[in-house]
Amino acid sequence: MTDPPWRVWLTTVLVCGWGILTIRAFQKQEWPFVLLCGLMFLVNVVTLWRLTRNRP
Repeated sequence: MTDPPWRVWLTTVLVCGWGILTIRAFQKQEWPFVLLCGLMFLVNVVTLWRLTRNRP
């Protein structure tokens, strides 16, 4: 069963949002928030990769 296209778009938006928040928190030197946002960014990148890879 394939995932609906809206899920790919939602995950893409989340990746962009968490990336922006990570950069903003890094600029303000809020290290716990940098780690949290970076972790959420990576989780969503992996999810996006799984949603878009070619499945045999």
